[in-house]
Amino acid sequence: MKIRWRLTRYGIGFTALSLVVFIVVINLLVVGSAQQDQDGLLGTIADEAADALGDIDAIEVMQPVPPALPDAGISDQPFLTVYDDQGIVYYTTGTVDGDTLDLPASVILETLEDGSSAVDISGVRVQVRRWENSSLGVGVVAASQSQDVVAEQLLGLRWFLVVFGVVALVAAAIGAWFMAGRALRPLKLLAETTDDIGTTGDLSRRLPPVEQNDEVGALTDSFNTMLDGIEAARRDKDLIIDAQKRFVADASHELRSPLTSIRANAGFLVERPDASMKDRMDATSDISQEASRMSVLIDDLLTLARADIRRDDTSDFSHVDLAGVARSIERRARNLRVDFTLDAPDTLIVWGYTSDLAEVLWILVDNADRHGAGSASMTVRSSGAEAIIEIVDDGPGIPNGEAERIFDRFHRADPQRSGSGYGLGLSIARSIVERHGGSIAARDAESPGATFTVNLPLSGS
Repeated sequence: MKIRWRLTRYGIGFTALSLVVFIVVINLLVVGSAQQDQDGLLGTIADEAADALGDIDAIEVMQPVPPALPDAGISDQPFLTVYDDQGIVYYTTGTVDGDTLDLPASVILETLEDGSSAVDISGVRVQVRRWENSSLGVGVVAASQSQDVVAEQLLGLRWFLVVFGVVALVAAAIGAWFMAGRALRPLKLLAETTDDIGTTGDLSRRLPPVEQNDEVGALTDSFNTMLDGIEAARRDKDLIIDAQKRFVADASHELRSPLTSIRANAGFLVERPDASMKDRMDATSDISQEASRMSVLIDDLLTLARADIRRDDTSDFSHVDLAGVARSIERRARNLRVDFTLDAPDTLIVWGYTSDLAEVLWILVDNADRHGAGSASMTVRSSGAEAIIEIVDDGPGIPNGEAERIFDRFHRADPQRSGSGYGLGLSIARSIVERHGGSIAARDAESPGATFTVNLPLSGS
């Protein structure tokens, strides 16, 4: 069942329940009020008659009963019946089923003692009052009226309430239907927009803003915000997929050359068993060198893959003395081609993984060794809440526009700074640094050469 029908049904149900309660309360109030109104009318008539009987002559009271009187069974008019203290009828203006009103002796006695009484007799409501006359003595007078009068009034009221209830219920149903439709219009638009997005894949679609500051408006804002997030995630995903495609293409390209060389040399050895020992040694040496290149490349690819997988995983992090790691790299760098120097404090604690941080420093030192003219230096210091590492070489520097691209995978800038590498080292360094919540950048040095700067958060910052 559609939500609009459910809301309409709930509205009709609530309205119907309210109308039932309203009708019951009105009916109870009117029943009591109608009875009180009839008693008030009859009591007033009886009081006026009792007062009049106190001053009337006996001859006027003892008039013969008219032969044709209105009967309470078919007439709704009040009538009077005058009795003496023994219940004998002096005079009456109406009958009940063709006879004079038969007032019980107990009612007459109660009225004579208390002055008034009320009773229902044969479908007739009776108000009785005591009268006293100097000539006739005492007696009672009864003002009576058929109870059908009240019943007819109540029946008319009930029919009115029923008709009113039906009309109100129909009006409530129509109103609930239209109001539910108006209130749910943004939800309908939401469903249509969702269907369109699912069909077309167009994540740029948005719901129009809702002026009302209610739940529907909040849902509209949330939906648009969700679409913003999904669209951004899709863009990021597309960028990642494109980068992965380029990565696979570059990796395939880089692996093709050594594989081609290995296949060619292996084919030569198979097809030329009579080749000279020198040729065979050259072919074997080429195969060994290309296999070593492939091994280095595959190791770098595995390192990058592990860095990508563990990008958000810091479960293996601990307190690391970055200055101590730098000194261990200095010892390894003693056998490098360039003259390497280190300036570091006694200790500098960061939060990270020792082996990864050591790999970053070695990649940068090795880069300085391959591209430096004869010297390279590393400075480790702190500034505010960061640890800063600067590695400077005296090589040819970084070509214009390449300061950011040199960190892309398989990107090699100017041949002067390319060497024989595959362009993966700096990509690995950036992945590791970003995993540690830091940043890495490159720029030309003040003197000939390049400067690489790594910023890492200090432990506890």
